[in-house]
Amino acid sequence: MQPRQNLMCVIFQSLDADHQYKMSGLEGVNGMKGDSKVPKGNYKVVIYDFETTGKSLIDEICHIGCYAPNTSEQKKENGAEEKVDEKDNEMYSQYIMPHRNLSFSARNAYGLVVVSLDYQRMLRDTNTGKLLKTKSEISALKDWMKWLEEVKGDSDGIILVHHAHDQSRDLHVPLLLVSLGRYNLVSQFSNIVKGFCNSVNVISDLGDKSLITSLSLRSLCKTVLKDTSLSTYTAKDRCTRINEILSSVSAGNQSLVDKVVPFAMSVDQGQADLRSLETIQKAQYSMRPIFAEYFSSGYKLRSQMVGIRRCLAENGLDYNKLMDLDKQDKLAGELEKLDLQDPEQKTVMIQTVTSHFEDKAVAGQEGEGGDASNQAEDNKDSNKSQQS
Repeated sequence: MQPRQNLMCVIFQSLDADHQYKMSGLEGVNGMKGDSKVPKGNYKVVIYDFETTGKSLIDEICHIGCYAPNTSEQKKENGAEEKVDEKDNEMYSQYIMPHRNLSFSARNAYGLVVVSLDYQRMLRDTNTGKLLKTKSEISALKDWMKWLEEVKGDSDGIILVHHAHDQSRDLHVPLLLVSLGRYNLVSQFSNIVKGFCNSVNVISDLGDKSLITSLSLRSLCKTVLKDTSLSTYTAKDRCTRINEILSSVSAGNQSLVDKVVPFAMSVDQGQADLRSLETIQKAQYSMRPIFAEYFSSGYKLRSQMVGIRRCLAENGLDYNKLMDLDKQDKLAGELEKLDLQDPEQKTVMIQTVTSHFEDKAVAGQEGEGGDASNQAEDNKDSNKSQQS
């Protein structure tokens, strides 16, 4: 059995190396161009973003922000008699009262916190100290869908565009579908929204690669918009910035819709991805006994172990399957077959997993030995009592 100290040495030696779970620059972007799952049609683009209670499928949406480019102009062209405020028409914002409290990282990222006043839960902005006007999840979703239907108008549907520079952690579509599924609204939603698009794919394909060094929103504000003072704090702010960046990189004869559709996926594909993600997360949770001790370590080690655990889950492995492989003495061989670009990462993965089951086997043997010695002492005491 490898000593625990040797395993930790291997881990820390490989932490400084760039591995496949870390995205830098334009690497790790998998565009969908040429394999569009949304049929051609007359669509409208709506840019959206969420603020959530955390970063897993069990978390909830607590703020929806949207930006609909040129919505006000289209209504004026259609000869609407009612005067519509341009800002109100283009932007949508609604806070939602979640059942869960926000995680520590979510509170820091969004400046939101759940407070209890007179036995009533409320959402507070930590920067201004103000209480925010919220709706229940079902009311907010129905209100948002009503707004989207108005934006859709006579078009064939809406393409929802979001920005997630780390696509391995992109939960915009899955979390939305989970929320809609709780109230059986997916069918109604799919009549309005025909597809989803990650703006990262559009920007990486159309943007100037000599200038764009990273696909994070703050970096794009610097390299594409040439302004680092622009706000990206709220969901509404981020939607506005995404629209400005997309308009900048897609400047030309084609409209923004024509640039976005080739990278969009259908709602059905989003649901299929959700089912796959649920299976992966279930497998990840099952492997907590192996990786739990590392999650309380430093950021680099924790990030590395999260990536390794996800790699195992994506290859169809969970705790029970790993245990069966260990009993058949096939564990190390099967782990060796997994495709990891960095050999050091594979070494860390193999030693982390195998050492867990080796330690577990040793603990089991010690337990059995203790039980046998206790049984022998009991038998000895029993014989003495009978002789007396």
